[in-house]
Amino acid sequence: MRKPRYNNIATRLVPRITLSEMAHQAIRRNIITGALAPGSKVVVTTLAKALNLSPTPINEALAALEREGLVVNLPHRGYFVWTVTPKNIEEIFSVREVFELLAVRSCASASPGKLAEQLQKNLRQARQALRANDLTRFSDLDFEFHRIIWSTLNNSLATRIGDLIDGQVRLLVATTARAPGRFRGACEEHCEIYEAIRRGNAARAERAMKKHIRNAKTALERAVAEKSKPASSATGGGTPPPRAQPGLRRPRAPRMTHDSSQGGPRE
Repeated sequence: MRKPRYNNIATRLVPRITLSEMAHQAIRRNIITGALAPGSKVVVTTLAKALNLSPTPINEALAALEREGLVVNLPHRGYFVWTVTPKNIEEIFSVREVFELLAVRSCASASPGKLAEQLQKNLRQARQALRANDLTRFSDLDFEFHRIIWSTLNNSLATRIGDLIDGQVRLLVATTARAPGRFRGACEEHCEIYEAIRRGNAARAERAMKKHIRNAKTALERAVAEKSKPASSATGGGTPPPRAQPGLRRPRAPRMTHDSSQGGPRE
């Protein structure tokens, strides 16, 4: 009997995605883009129908999103999209500042080369997104800019922390209707960070990042204060207001590549 030959079989790794991961990606995307509004009730049966999945992966995805702080599970009432309070902003940005400053110091101290090229390409695409008024695309590129910087830490735990912070920051941005004018300011601040990294100036990069993070925080605090002027209730501090749940789009199957990372943008 002839032995089978495997010479022509591709050896490239094929990422596998479970149904619960597919549900997680779809629901998370709809939360951080504001398609699922803060305070809205997340109905398992509605999600299962929209994504053409059974309730089991939906429940598993919601449990994971609760651990990320994007939804809350209220006893006898179900899941609701997390609602922002001023205290949430303070907590998130106090952690974010420490993390981002650590990452940008590492990035500026590393050999710029290819890293600077990645950041420059990102900035070019971000400007194009702003000119096209494609704020969702800009938000994704914003997240990618920070992720490139985190990558210099070469630390899987740091990447997970960054992803966690990003999800909550993007939800903050969606909650505040994207803080008018903030994205253009964020792009300019990214340019300052890039220039400091390109020149290998860690101190300057740290100052630019601190300015970026604090400006983002201030913009969100103002937006939340403005939004809460009429009357609002925060999930966890009161009863979430009932809202209609928009339809969701089933995510496309991932491409067969080594890296299947996804992002969401960021201030």
